[in-house]
Amino acid sequence: MIPLAGPGLDEMTNWVTCCRACNQRKAAQPLDKFLESLAMPVEGLPVYGDPIIDDPAIPTQLRLLRRRIFDRIRRGQLRVSGTAAQKKLEKEYRRELWRTADGKLLEAEFPNLPGHVRAVIPEIRSIAGSERELLLLVELAKSARTRNLIGSVLTAGVDVEARVRSLCERESNPAFKKRLERALTRFEPAARASGLD
Repeated sequence: MIPLAGPGLDEMTNWVTCCRACNQRKAAQPLDKFLESLAMPVEGLPVYGDPIIDDPAIPTQLRLLRRRIFDRIRRGQLRVSGTAAQKKLEKEYRRELWRTADGKLLEAEFPNLPGHVRAVIPEIRSIAGSERELLLLVELAKSARTRNLIGSVLTAGVDVEARVRSLCERESNPAFKKRLERALTRFEPAARASGLD
């Protein structure tokens, strides 16, 4: 949607399916300008590949909030591009989330968690099959690197703990392996303290 020359990201949330003629016609022009030539609103386009928008278990108002952020990006009202694009998107989502009733409830329910972790709680709840899995997912959410597993590798119906332990055993990147190990190390005492061992 944001041209790679723009510089948009080469990832699913920035892809669009179109015929060759439309793709060449759009070229590197901004999406909102191209859509004007087609008399089509930005809001009419779907967003694919976003773990919040794509998860029907997450409250509709949060999915719509996320969708409106993508619409603002597509209209050129919010600039997110380059290697920090995902980080900027998540920061804007959190900023908007804390203004909602759902965001205020999350702040009240989890006052001791950092904001970036609290913002992932709706997604964590849609995945966790038990309180033990919820605790492990919260620990994973504390690091940006392991937080990215939530909703992609760790999804509803997966044995979260077994998958994380398997990832940890097979991981060849020492820095990522260390983050997984730290999450598991923090998780064990939290599970015991909650009587979930």
